[in-house]
Amino acid sequence: MVLPLAVASRTCVAFQFTNKHSHHVRRTLCQSQPHPITRRSDGRAINNIPKHLYSTLLSDIESQATLAIDTWSIEATPFLEPNDANQVQELFQHRGDVAFHRVVGGRRTPSQILTDDTTSLSNGEGRRSRLILFHPDLGLDSASAERDYCSVLRIQNVNLASSNTFPNALASIGIPLELVGDIIVTASDNDAYMVVDPTISKRIQRLLSKELVGVGISLEVCDDNEFMPSGIVQEMKLSKVLERRVERKKYEQGYVAFSG
Repeated sequence: MVLPLAVASRTCVAFQFTNKHSHHVRRTLCQSQPHPITRRSDGRAINNIPKHLYSTLLSDIESQATLAIDTWSIEATPFLEPNDANQVQELFQHRGDVAFHRVVGGRRTPSQILTDDTTSLSNGEGRRSRLILFHPDLGLDSASAERDYCSVLRIQNVNLASSNTFPNALASIGIPLELVGDIIVTASDNDAYMVVDPTISKRIQRLLSKELVGVGISLEVCDDNEFMPSGIVQEMKLSKVLERRVERKKYEQGYVAFSG
């Protein structure tokens, strides 16, 4: 049973599919009408979540947990910045009726720093993460949770100095940033790695190169046994012009349906 949402203007789009495991998986993405961006005391945006809806984010994720418990399914939260993910994790830290794994992708774990000020990551560290919520008796292990809900794309031969930023390029092809984890630029400045929800990896592989500058740009999914390298973390922030365009599109359509 899905609990009713507190905000009347919010529209939910549900995706149902069956993965390699025997259990049924249901993902629910909630969108809302555009509102002003909420900011922290230091002026930084909180995940691009409107202020009056940010208080409902935890409630919505609690609803996802209830759904997972009642239907023996698996629910994946959006990718969140460290401080936001910490708040979500606190909801379920000591509960026995729901289990979770916090995954980052690329065979990494959330950084010990766990702040929004992290600009570079070392091997084995991650920043943006998501919680995979499930009924405890499903026995989902962390490796399977990461593999099934985080794909890593390798992007090569990009002229980053001349290209659009990755967040802007993703938004231009209709990819919501809440389905994107860490984006790491390597020391060569021509290659990057991107953690994404597996359901959108094919769309990114097909369209992203058209929004970037470079000769022989290639995108491929990394093997499960590959590690995400160290590098500079790209800030997940849209340009003001593109931000307004995305919000206008949401307003006109009422919701944005995300698909792979």
